[in-house]
Amino acid sequence: MRQLSGAALTDATGCGTIRAMRKLLSCLLVLVFGVMAAQGRVKVASLHPLLSEMAQAVGGEQVEVVNLFPKGADLHTFNPTAADLARARDTALVLACGMGVEPYLDDLKDSLPSVSVVEPGKSIPPVYLPGTQQADPHWWNAPQNMKRASRVLMQELMSRAPAQKTVFRAGQKAYAAEMDALDREARVALGRLPQESRVLVAAHAAMGHFGKAYGFRQVAVHGIAQESEGDTATMARLLRSLRELRVRCIFTEATGSPRAMETLAGQVGAATRPLVMDGIHPEMRAYREIFNFNIRNIVDGLGQTR
Repeated sequence: MRQLSGAALTDATGCGTIRAMRKLLSCLLVLVFGVMAAQGRVKVASLHPLLSEMAQAVGGEQVEVVNLFPKGADLHTFNPTAADLARARDTALVLACGMGVEPYLDDLKDSLPSVSVVEPGKSIPPVYLPGTQQADPHWWNAPQNMKRASRVLMQELMSRAPAQKTVFRAGQKAYAAEMDALDREARVALGRLPQESRVLVAAHAAMGHFGKAYGFRQVAVHGIAQESEGDTATMARLLRSLRELRVRCIFTEATGSPRAMETLAGQVGAATRPLVMDGIHPEMRAYREIFNFNIRNIVDGLGQTR
């Protein structure tokens, strides 16, 4: 077996050392540039999946989105945990729906004094429940509201990363174009429905913004939250009203039990169809999916004859 001389051994060792140093240097450079890239991004926490999607669409690679809303949670009962607050503590801003959707928001602001809490819903003109001064907080059920909210988000991102204004403008423009397209498609589909059938009887009062945008009257069986119950006299008046209106379809919440609404539909001879009213569904993460799902079911439900 041939043995290496001392010089050859030294050369081999030196080459190996140089290769190791180069590899180490490459790893360090990747790590440094990765940290620099991460530091250059705006970190955004979100309290609703649709806001998470919007932030990613507007910010692109220049934002890091932390979704605080757990899969399968209920919009009206969710409350951030201590672990959620810890995840949000090092973000630049927290996105909240606003309009009273998050009753815990004041406490969250107190817990995160150094983090800005942004409520795009504040920019949306309110839609009040008939005969009340109570605003429907489900503003995301109209694409033009989502478009307006995306402009608010764009301005917030631009104020925190001015060097990325071009990226944020382009992201918002593309997002706005998608919302405009959804709005146009919805108007074409809903245009097939006669005026007398444009009555949305829903499980809870979540379709006010949709109704205003597309010319529907909303009749809510319950209040803002699906869990609120009406008394016997109220239900009797509701049944009389539904029979007089010759309601074709009653809409259930897609993520809840349809039993009560199916019973009500049976009493007035109506069909039932599900809607995603809170903007949250475990199998539909994109706004386009949710909105198109609702449009299809509204057209199918109200387009049938009695």
